[in-house]
Amino acid sequence: MAPTHRFIQLTDLHLSDTPNTPAHRALAWAVAHINRENPDLLAVSGDIVTYGTSQATHRFLDALKQVRPPVFFTPGNSEHRRPHALPLLASLCSPSARVILQNDLLYLFPDTSQGTLSQTERVWLDQTLANHPAVSGCVLITHYPAETLDHESQNWLENWIQSHPIELLVCGHRHLHQTRQIGRCLQIITRGLDPDKASGDLPGLSLFERSASGQWSETFHSWTFPIQLLPPDLPDPILPVGWSIQGDPVEAIRETLDLDLACLEFRPKTLDYDRATLKDHLQSLRDRGPCYLSWHLPNLQWNPKTDQIDGASTLQAHIECARGIGVHHFTVHVPQAPASTMMNSEPTELWRRFEDVYDNLFREAVASGIRLAIENVHNPTGMPEKDPDRKFATEIGEYSAWMEALRTKMADIQNAQIGAHFDVGHARNNGVWGNIQPLGDWYARIGKYILGYHIHQVGKHPETGKTANHLEIHTPFSLRVSYAGFIHAWSTRQINRAPLFVEIRDADQRWRTTRRLKTLFENAEQIKQSTDLPGRSENRS
Repeated sequence: MAPTHRFIQLTDLHLSDTPNTPAHRALAWAVAHINRENPDLLAVSGDIVTYGTSQATHRFLDALKQVRPPVFFTPGNSEHRRPHALPLLASLCSPSARVILQNDLLYLFPDTSQGTLSQTERVWLDQTLANHPAVSGCVLITHYPAETLDHESQNWLENWIQSHPIELLVCGHRHLHQTRQIGRCLQIITRGLDPDKASGDLPGLSLFERSASGQWSETFHSWTFPIQLLPPDLPDPILPVGWSIQGDPVEAIRETLDLDLACLEFRPKTLDYDRATLKDHLQSLRDRGPCYLSWHLPNLQWNPKTDQIDGASTLQAHIECARGIGVHHFTVHVPQAPASTMMNSEPTELWRRFEDVYDNLFREAVASGIRLAIENVHNPTGMPEKDPDRKFATEIGEYSAWMEALRTKMADIQNAQIGAHFDVGHARNNGVWGNIQPLGDWYARIGKYILGYHIHQVGKHPETGKTANHLEIHTPFSLRVSYAGFIHAWSTRQINRAPLFVEIRDADQRWRTTRRLKTLFENAEQIKQSTDLPGRSENRS
C-alpha cells in the first residue's frame, strides 16, 4: 500500500517591522500548531513579509528556527518590494533547496514571485522532473496561481502540468480559497495567514493530505484565539455600535432611534437644520437611555496660493452647534496639507501655525470635557512612496507626532482627552503606504491613542469601478479589509474599545452593516473563540 503524505502550507503572512502586531501573534500560533500537527514538511509559498524589509525577514527566519518539520520556501511578490529580503532568504530560494523527494512523491517549489514563470524556472522544472523518472506523482507549490501569471507563462505552465504526472498545485497570493482542475491536476488557492487580508474566513494554515489511494484533501486550520468583545471603554453601559451619517442631523437621530443604537456621529453639510426639532429628537434619544454623541467637523486646509489656513470660521460655527447639543466627542481630520510642508527633519513653521489654530479652536471644548479625536486620512490609490504630494499624517509616525503635539499644547488642561479617531479603511486604502504600513502596524502603534473608529469596507465602486471607501461590510472577513486582526486587537485590548461608527454613504448598506455589527455585540457572551465568529465560510476538506 502506498504511504500517505501530509504537508502544511503557510502563505501570505505579510509580516512587518513593527513587533507585536496581530500578524506576529498569528505567526506564533502557526509555529505551535505546525509542531503539534507534525507534518512531513512545511511549505512556505511567499509574501511572508509585507515590504521586503530585513527586520521583518529576520523575525520570520527566527520563527522558522522553532519549526520542527523541514521547511521549504518559494518567494512572493512582497519579498521584491525592497531589496533586503531576498538576500536573507537566498539559502531557502536556491534551486536545490526548492525540491524534495519523499518516498515516490516529488515536491517542487517554482519561483513565480514576479508574476511570470521565467525561462530559467521552466528549464529547472524540466530537468528536475527528468532527474526523477521513477516518481509516481508530483506536487507544485508556488506563490502565483496559474491564471494570475502573464498569459504566455500561464499557457506554458498549464500545458506542462497536463503533460506530466502533476497531482496538485498549491498557491497563495489572492487571499481567498478557490479550487479548479488543470487536466488531472487539482489547483488550490488558499487564503493564507494575514489577519488583515484573508478573505472568506479567519486566516490560518492549510493541511494537505494524500490518501493511500492517491487522493488529495485539504483542511483549513483557522487561527484560533480568545474573543472578548465587551465591556467597551465607555462610562455608561452601552453597546459601542453606532454610525456616522452625513446630512440632516434630525434625520440621523430618527434613524438611530429606529435601529435602537446608542452611538451616533453627526456630519451635517450645512447648519440650516431645524434646531427645535433636533432638540426634541435629542430628548427622545436621551430619554431612552445613555448615548454617546460625536460631531464630525469640517477640515482645516492649507491654501498654497495664499499661504493661509482656510476653514477656521466654518469649523468654529460647527463647534458652537455641537457644544449646544451636548456632544461627547469631536472628530476632525489632521491638517489638510502635503507632508513635505508640515515636517522635514523637524516640524515646520506651517506645523506650528496649525498647532495654534487647533489650540485656539478646541481649547475651551477640551477643557469642558469633550474628547478631541483626530482622524487619519488616506492617499490616492497607486500613489508612490516618495510622492511630494503625499498627505500629511498618512505615515503613522507623523500621525502620532501630531496627536502628541496637540496633547503637549494643551497639557495645562486637566484630564484633557486628545487622541485618534481611527478610520480603518483609510489606513488600508492609502496608496503604497497601505502595504508599507499594514493595518496591524496601526493597531500596535496607535491603539492606546484611539477614542473612536470609522469602519467600512474598501473595494471597487459599483459605478466607477475605481477603488473606493465607505462600502458595505458583508462579513468580518472580506477583501480588501479583513477585520480578524481588528477583532484580535480589540479582544486583547491592544486597541481601545472606543465607539464604532459605521461610515457608509449608501443608506441601505449602512443599515445592513450596522445591524450585523449590533447583532455581533448583542451576542458577545456566546462568542468565546475566534471560531465562534459569524460570517465564516465552511472549512474545506
